[in-house]
Amino acid sequence: MRADAPAVPAPAVPEASSPPLRSRGAQIAAVLSLALGIFILITIEELPIGVLTIMSADLGVTPGITGLAVTLPGVIAALVALATPVVIGLMDRRLVLVMALASVVLSCVLSVLAPNIQVLLASRVFTGIAIGMYWSVLPVVATRQVAPQHRTRALTLAMSGTGAALVLGVPFTAWLGSAVGWRASFAVVAVLAVVMLVTIALVVRPVRSDEAIRPADMARALRHRGVRYAAAMTGIIVTAQFITYSYVSPLLQERAHVSAGSIGAMLLAFGVAGLIGNFAVAPLLRRHPALAVLTIALGIAGSLGVLALAVHGPLGAALVMPLWGAFAGAASVSIQSFVSRAAAEVEEPGTAINSAMFNVAIAAGAAIGGRIVDSLGLGATVATTVVLALLGAAICVRYLVRHARSEA
Repeated sequence: MRADAPAVPAPAVPEASSPPLRSRGAQIAAVLSLALGIFILITIEELPIGVLTIMSADLGVTPGITGLAVTLPGVIAALVALATPVVIGLMDRRLVLVMALASVVLSCVLSVLAPNIQVLLASRVFTGIAIGMYWSVLPVVATRQVAPQHRTRALTLAMSGTGAALVLGVPFTAWLGSAVGWRASFAVVAVLAVVMLVTIALVVRPVRSDEAIRPADMARALRHRGVRYAAAMTGIIVTAQFITYSYVSPLLQERAHVSAGSIGAMLLAFGVAGLIGNFAVAPLLRRHPALAVLTIALGIAGSLGVLALAVHGPLGAALVMPLWGAFAGAASVSIQSFVSRAAAEVEEPGTAINSAMFNVAIAAGAAIGGRIVDSLGLGATVATTVVLALLGAAICVRYLVRHARSEA
């Protein structure tokens, strides 16, 4: 018996079903619309980072308090991601995406009208709800828009919206906020969310499950070896990444002597490389997702090791930042592909669990990184990230060894 098999046989959670495939062009349009949807989600999640100072001054609170507008959605998203598969029952997963974007619109409207920090934070609860709902069903909807042999490509394209938001969406709204005010940034995102809400409703074909997912199915997914390994790798690798990335600006200034005016260019190079990495990893994902995750973990550890040991000036940082970005940008699609391949029989609840862990890891990384910076300094954040990334790689190797033995 395999290590992940339940003691008492249980029926597999049925694969989400959908109508017959449409034309190639319609398939691409559907997956692209899903990518644009996650572009909206990541943009609204990270938007306060770019306008934090302006928001703080306008609302009359400290930047630290305003920073809760970034932390709160992540916590809410993790809880919502776990609950979504059970709550939605037999509902068309496409409508869940539409509801998520409607929640973005509501969040943005409340943010635009917010007279104080309390209302602003209340508006961010709806952002967290939107993120949790969208992330928990996005992979399933994306892969069901195409034939089985094209599912890795569909997932890669759908996930590219994350990197695109960091490269284009967040900088654009930050610029807009400085030009015409932070409230205008939220208003623009609200308009874009309405457009994508309508687009997804029209071009994405329905995706349904023939049987509602129950709490027992979520529990069974948690017992599945593939889901457990994915959650562990997500928790460790993503936490490691955000321990350092959350404080990358002061790190570059202190360790690599990068001027404040050049930080934006460094982050742009990081983001563009991440977007490229998201697509570049696709051939490896089609062959063996676990090897892709191992490559990502070792790449993050190696690039940051170089940053810590060998980079002492802006030129070295300019070379290492895209390398780090390429590996980091491929992390989410690699681990989700691992879930889809290693835990196919519990893919939807497994995806929800992995999505929840991803959001927890982002928040945990930022919080742990802050404590390390305050107590040990910026150099210690890099060392911690390297150690944790190597631990994530070791867990991936352990999975590969166990998998090879079970297949023998």
